[in-house]
Amino acid sequence: MGVGTFQAWMTGLQDWIVAAGDTWWVHLVVFALCAIDAFFPTVPSESVIVALSSLWASSSVPPIWLTVLAAWGGAFLGDNIAYLIGRTVGWERFGFLHRGRGLKAVQAAERGLDRRALLFLMTARYIPFGRTAVNLTAGAVRYPWRQFWRRSLAATFVWAVYSCGIGAVAGSWFEDNHLLAITVAVVIAVVVALVVERLVSLMNHLLDGRHERAAQRAEEEAALREPGSPDEDPSAASALGGAEGDGEGGNDGPVPTAGVAGGDVPPETPRETGDVEKVEASSVGEHQPSDEDRSAENPGAESDADTDPRRTASPA
Repeated sequence: MGVGTFQAWMTGLQDWIVAAGDTWWVHLVVFALCAIDAFFPTVPSESVIVALSSLWASSSVPPIWLTVLAAWGGAFLGDNIAYLIGRTVGWERFGFLHRGRGLKAVQAAERGLDRRALLFLMTARYIPFGRTAVNLTAGAVRYPWRQFWRRSLAATFVWAVYSCGIGAVAGSWFEDNHLLAITVAVVIAVVVALVVERLVSLMNHLLDGRHERAAQRAEEEAALREPGSPDEDPSAASALGGAEGDGEGGNDGPVPTAGVAGGDVPPETPRETGDVEKVEASSVGEHQPSDEDRSAENPGAESDADTDPRRTASPA
């Protein structure tokens, strides 16, 4: 926009504001402009709000509280319409969002909604094309509408108060000159918008960098916790291997038995006790032949008791 074009635009805006400032329908115009600005960012809704607020500071018309309510309601309605458009048809059908600042705003909106939705919804409307991009993108990515409308309600209220406040402050400096007050208010609003844009962009850049560093650290820590990682401590691994080797029978030394050190006899193992019982059972079970058995086998042989004089009892 050239200087001549800007001057012509400012002159037309001043004339319209002065003529419509005390009409009953001016706030309906504010409401409509703020709603349309949500998906057509070329509509000068903020300039009209600032100019009307400046006129109120210098002439007490129109009531500024009605301007705040109209701007708030229109912006909130426009945000939800843009969200519905993004949810239905997406943001790709808007040509101005495919290049330049529009494309950057969409990319920033995707990152912002994923990482810090509340902060981004509050600050995106101060970035050129940011309000349109974030509303359409929120609908396209299926951001929960219950969270969206609540945060949009708070964001649009802050924006309406901020815009009316700039106009009222600038208008109070030039109470005797309505046209000059409107011009200064609009210029101040443009300068403040540029400063806020830079600050918001810088803040988002810093937060994105912090988020990326945190994600990188989380990935490194997860890689260190994985089994068999090359970054695993070799001394811990060798100690673990030695412990496993001992548990598998790598220790060839004798296993100490309780009571040996004190001189007690170690208890018999079940295997040894079983062997002794088997030996006793075999010895008991063997048949020892008696004298009767031997005499039965050899009828002509005499027993040791009959032939041995020492075993024959003598009469008393």
